[in-house]
Amino acid sequence: MSATISRMAWFLIAATVLAYAVYLVAGNIVRAEASGENLPIIIRDELGTGAHHLSGMIMVPSPCHELSVRTQSVSSSTHILLFRTWREPSVTCSSDRTPRYFRTMIFAPGAGVTFTATLDDAGFPILVVPVILSREPLDS
Repeated sequence: MSATISRMAWFLIAATVLAYAVYLVAGNIVRAEASGENLPIIIRDELGTGAHHLSGMIMVPSPCHELSVRTQSVSSSTHILLFRTWREPSVTCSSDRTPRYFRTMIFAPGAGVTFTATLDDAGFPILVVPVILSREPLDS
C-alpha cells in the first residue's frame, strides 16, 4: 500500500513540474504573439553586382536608444546581421518604442544567400525582400 502511495506522490510531483514547464513556455509564446514580437522585421535587399544593400526599420525601447548594425559571414552563403542598441546615458526620456533606420552592405552573390539576425544577442525573425533596381527608364 505504501508503494502505491509513493508512486502516486512521485507521479503528482512529475505532473506538476511538467505542467509548470508547459505553462512557462506556452505563456511566453502567447505573450510574444499578442504583443507582435514574433512578427518578422522586413528588410529591403537592393541587389547590385556582387553586393546586397540591406535597409529597414527596427523598433528600439526608447527615443534615447541608438542602433548599430554589423555583418558577419558564417559561410559564403550565410550571413548574420548583428544589431546592437545602447541607451544614451546623459538624457532622460520616455519609454516609448521608437523606430530606427538602418542600412548596411554585404558583398555576396546575388542568389543563394541566406540572412539571419540578432538584436542584442537574441535571435529575431526577419523577412528579406529582394529588389532589383532597373537602371533603364521605363518606356512610355
